[in-house]
Amino acid sequence: MDSFSIEKLFSQKPVALAPMDGYTNIPLRLIVKETGADLLFTEFVNSDAIIHSSSKSLQKIRILKRERPVAIQIFGKSPEKMSEAAKIVEQFDPDIIDLNFGCPAPKVAGHGSGSALLRDLPLVSKICEAVVGSVRTPVSAKTRLGWDENSVNIFQTAKIFEESGISFITLHPRTRSQKFSGRSDWSYIQELKTRVSVPLFGNGDICSPEDAVKMFKETGCDGIMIGREAVKNPWIFMQIKQLIEKGSYSDLTDLDIRKKMCLRHLDLYVEYIGEKKGILEMRKYYQNYFKGINNLKTFRQKIFKMDELEDVRSAINNLYDENYKTMTNQKGP
Repeated sequence: MDSFSIEKLFSQKPVALAPMDGYTNIPLRLIVKETGADLLFTEFVNSDAIIHSSSKSLQKIRILKRERPVAIQIFGKSPEKMSEAAKIVEQFDPDIIDLNFGCPAPKVAGHGSGSALLRDLPLVSKICEAVVGSVRTPVSAKTRLGWDENSVNIFQTAKIFEESGISFITLHPRTRSQKFSGRSDWSYIQELKTRVSVPLFGNGDICSPEDAVKMFKETGCDGIMIGREAVKNPWIFMQIKQLIEKGSYSDLTDLDIRKKMCLRHLDLYVEYIGEKKGILEMRKYYQNYFKGINNLKTFRQKIFKMDELEDVRSAINNLYDENYKTMTNQKGP
């Protein structure tokens, strides 16, 4: 495999899987890698947990060769601890170490990390400098516009990133106070692109292949990052590339195709997470894989009671809805 480089990554407008707690584990990362994602992010991990060798956190940053390139995202509020955690993370050989300055969740921002740091830009600077100076791995940063509408400071934050040696930036153009409400303001991505010299990922409200193409065109960003929609539609990476290259994309409404992918996801869970836990965690995906079938509620009620792998596989294999589409159509302009 060729050695990784930031320049090579951004040479062809990459589409990345965003870091999501409870979702971007090995099974989902492998699924979207197979459907065309160019860069994968692990679940984000607490610097304190890494330093104290939390088995749960260390499991989150386990990387397989076949999913590269992969970024490990860490969060925390102490420059010293973030630096120490980055050194530990580097031993897992990630292609990128990403710093979380954007998470609005109470368990992160509520404890002074993630987007809460946007209220203290000198501390952001200290964290970036401490991490960049302590590792050889490229360091990136994911952020938001600011804490709230009265403290939008993205351009100051981005300047700090550049001066600290951050290799690329990801912007989700909402404030922390907005969380995921309303619409993300892509005009900030467009403006930031004109102000920074490092590559820029755009993130936020990419809900379809058309949205992805629109973000590229409207903002001029160097890459895009997809989070929640990748959980709903793991084929979106393939569809985006088809739309860019061919002007249309596969509308994967064939139930057999969805059943096959769902079974693949289940098997990966069992392989890398374990059968019992894999069966339990897989339950959160059935709504997305089989959305639109008439008997979905009955199917979920039935499969949620199962704890044997072969029973679960059989239930998926036997899922049928005569009213569900059985042809793979093409969408495009």
